Amino acid sequence: MPGQPVQQSADNPQEPLLPALREILTHPARLDELISDVGVPQGCLVGNTTAELVPQDAEATEVVTRSYRRFTEIVTDALRRAQAAGEVTANSSPEAQAQLLLYIVQGLSLVSRAGLDQSAALAAIDTAVDELRA
Repeated sequence: MPGQPVQQSADNPQEPLLPALREILTHPARLDELISDVGVPQGCLVGNTTAELVPQDAEATEVVTRSYRRFTEIVTDALRRAQAAGEVTANSSPEAQAQLLLYIVQGLSLVSRAGLDQSAALAAIDTAVDELRA
């Protein structure tokens, strides 16, 4: 989710990026496995804040904007390195790829609040990750 950094290991900057991206993208689809309380997943804090408070609350809007910008910056940098290493396609810019991933993770987070077909969500994530593969 936007607060989670995507980066290759400091110990091994050549570590593949796509498995890490897939792990982050699957979190909203797997909330029922990851939450400690029994019940319907409630989505992520940033996604919920966006849906419920933005744009009426200026402070919430600033926090959300900063979170989305930071997610996109971190993912863009990681994708740029992965493109240079030949792991990720260079058919589109790392910035556009990072924006797409932000929209996917936030969309899944929002949909998870109403329940979702986990296998369909994971198949969609796999498709997105496969499209990034060089």
